[in-house]
Amino acid sequence: MRNSKASSRNPDLREWTDRYRESDNLRFFSDALADFSKKKVGNGGMMVIGLLGQRDIPGHTLRAAQSILRWDQRPSLWSHVFLIEDKVPLKSPEVGRVKVCEAPLFPRSGQFPHPERNGVGSVELKNYGNPKLDANAALLAIQMSDSEAMLVRQRASDPNYDRLRYNLWESLGIWQGYLWSQGARPNPLREGVPIIASSFAEMAYEAIELDLTPGASIRNSAPEHIWNAAVWWHDTFARQKHPISGYYVLRDKGGSLVSTDE
Repeated sequence: MRNSKASSRNPDLREWTDRYRESDNLRFFSDALADFSKKKVGNGGMMVIGLLGQRDIPGHTLRAAQSILRWDQRPSLWSHVFLIEDKVPLKSPEVGRVKVCEAPLFPRSGQFPHPERNGVGSVELKNYGNPKLDANAALLAIQMSDSEAMLVRQRASDPNYDRLRYNLWESLGIWQGYLWSQGARPNPLREGVPIIASSFAEMAYEAIELDLTPGASIRNSAPEHIWNAAVWWHDTFARQKHPISGYYVLRDKGGSLVSTDE
């Protein structure tokens, strides 16, 4: 990743850690989506980007692998990226039932990844409500018109689009091998193999010709890239008339592994 320090930190990216440190993630998601609606950004929730910093074994592995992308060589704050599929009704009785599309390393739904869907699946937001398991959480909204949001959604719903460039299924196999070998195999990021969750999000936003990771020097996509883009490259998004804003909670900055009794 190229040096981002020439830019100022994004003032529209707000930390809510103190407010939600003891709360579950569903309350955070609900309040963040409501705030987006008040500010008239986020297209009612459609294609809002979610980031998670997970403490299970797959999440811990991905966070540690991304240390090579950081100047301080520490584990990344993030391990997973998802996209909210549709507009979220303001009077929705339960935000946990909101559908998100994603390309996970280990699906929380327990379903085997579908090769015919290029490893992309859909789950409910309640799968990510546990603050001990998904300790870090963020929602990012990119300002765009409703028609642009629909283009992004259409691209996300067609995960086989340009599969030659975005072969998420093949990358999933490489990352699973790295996970099961407990690090005995080379870090896939060193080999230019993207983390498929963030690669899927990048593919979707290409529908409006928007690069989610302008700070990345090569296309080995990772959640760390998207986060740094939101924090440091906000001027670039604004110049492209797609300002980025959001909210985040950080309960585990060090990348700890959840214990068996948690």
